[in-house]
Amino acid sequence: MVPRQVTTLAWSFDHRLVYDDLGSRVLSDTATILEQPERLIAWA
Repeated sequence: MVPRQVTTLAWSFDHRLVYDDLGSRVLSDTATILEQPERLIAWA
């Protein structure tokens, strides 16, 4: 076994305003920013 840093990330969305695809993309983009913060600068 190899120790590594892991966290669980979960968000709640109001299904009346945010549908599955949008919620999934927001969560995926958030994970990418947390894993690679230098990409946030590139998006600006």
